[in-house]
Amino acid sequence: MKKVILSLSFLLLSTFIFAQQVENQFYFRVGYSNPSWKHFDLDKQDWNDAGIESKTGANFELGSIFLIKSILDRDDMAFGINVDYLYAIFHNFKSENNFYDTNLGIFRAGSKIGPSFTYSPVDKLEFDIYAKADFAWGTGAVTYYDDMIDDADEFFISKVDFGFSTGLNIRYGILMLGAEFNTLSAELESDDYPGTYLQEVINEGLGKNSNEKTSKLPCMNFTIGLSF
Repeated sequence: MKKVILSLSFLLLSTFIFAQQVENQFYFRVGYSNPSWKHFDLDKQDWNDAGIESKTGANFELGSIFLIKSILDRDDMAFGINVDYLYAIFHNFKSENNFYDTNLGIFRAGSKIGPSFTYSPVDKLEFDIYAKADFAWGTGAVTYYDDMIDDADEFFISKVDFGFSTGLNIRYGILMLGAEFNTLSAELESDDYPGTYLQEVINEGLGKNSNEKTSKLPCMNFTIGLSF
């Protein structure tokens, strides 16, 4: 049902866009994704107690900003629709000191869509602010020891998940810089033991009395790319 609603939303959006006077700003960008210590509703001390002392990440986006010129009829401002056709994010929580401590890698891929507002104070310089609904087509997590491929411990997988993002772009000519806050919740279920969820495993390991299955996965993304 959710996929049907999403498909209809994209169809209505496409119909609306092509009925307007639009300018398509296509872009691709890569960057650093900083996963929050608030992943899994924890804090930094919880991670340190579990042996995790560092975190890092990366992300990639391919999308368009459809500037709808007919709404404001101005050269320096425009409302629009911002669509990420495809994004991919990888996060890694790692122990730096103990070979036997468990590390955690998280990957997700999906699409995002939402309204945007563009302001251009001078020629070639544009600022975009936006808010997007996040549709993650797949989210996965793996616990591992020293080497993710050779020493993978257990896989957790979630199907379609939903979240939210808001951010700012700075575009000058074809150069594009971006900063975005992204949050999404996923039910990461064990591939080997159906009915067992990563959130439950983490809560149990930290002595937390909770049956929560959904994991919160907030992060900040910083990107650089090209816009045409």
